Amino acid sequence: MTFYLLLMAIPFFIALILTPMVRRAALQFGVFAVPNHRSMHNGKIPKLGGAAMFLSFVSAAILCALLFPDRAAFLQPLPASLLLGVTILMILGSFDDKYDLNCNLKLFVEIFVSLIAVAAGWRINTAILPGVELALGWLAWPLTILWIVGVTNAINMIDGLDGLAGGISLVVSAMAMAVAGLYGNHLTLLVAPLLIGSVAGFLRYNIHPAKIFMGDSGSLPLGFALACLSIQSTMTVPGKAAVIVPLLMLSLPLTDTLLAIVRRIRRGIHPFHADREHIHHRLVKLGLSHGGAALFMVGLSMMLAVLAFLMAQGMLTNLRLFESLSLQ
Repeated sequence: MTFYLLLMAIPFFIALILTPMVRRAALQFGVFAVPNHRSMHNGKIPKLGGAAMFLSFVSAAILCALLFPDRAAFLQPLPASLLLGVTILMILGSFDDKYDLNCNLKLFVEIFVSLIAVAAGWRINTAILPGVELALGWLAWPLTILWIVGVTNAINMIDGLDGLAGGISLVVSAMAMAVAGLYGNHLTLLVAPLLIGSVAGFLRYNIHPAKIFMGDSGSLPLGFALACLSIQSTMTVPGKAAVIVPLLMLSLPLTDTLLAIVRRIRRGIHPFHADREHIHHRLVKLGLSHGGAALFMVGLSMMLAVLAFLMAQGMLTNLRLFESLSLQ
């Protein structure tokens, strides 16, 4: 237990120190969000918060690898590919925070990074139908890429209120760690606490009223990491729960993203064209405060995560809603 507490505490305190420094750098280099018809903030708020989380995560990973060489093996293919993907997406997101890159370019890079992850071993390998388990074979590649890209963009799209994306990511990371603890998934137990500490330290400055936004430099690598962890944490979960657990953990951002894509396609606009009709926007229109809407959605995400944990424990195995198809 002490080891995992250290894995959370080290990046937490590093993020507490680094985030104000990154905030000053973002202001100095003109990387900030200017209020417009889609935004819900007043004044110029620095972005690049993802850089603080990234530096906290990586520096803590290196420090833990030095302190615990037998337990923190980050040079193996899976964790190494995760670090590589997070790094590429943090750089991509940083440029997007500054220069507002073309969404098709970002999608191409996301697919490329997902391909690296799948090649390294982050894969959904089997489908579980009623009474039979099927090996996906080559279909595991496109299916896993779709999952990783989908979750990456889901976290990116839900980053519309102070503390919302970070709060949901904190919940999902904690639940992935809890599920991994049930079945002894060492890799998730290694990565998830580092992610929890990095996000928690950043949230100190991101809750309403935010002093800094995570930006795409945070939401893209964060979504990628959560997508990979959701695959890995449920690899040893038995039966149909293997797909229900990650779907429940990430159901709120995934649902919001699916609704947004369908809404925009029906209107003849690009699926990634931003608007103010996400679930959190609608909650504010209904009368909830900025912070209240974020708290409501994080609380809802927590309830869904608890259901996922109970499913992983086998306590909800009689639920028939998801029995028709499961992926593992």
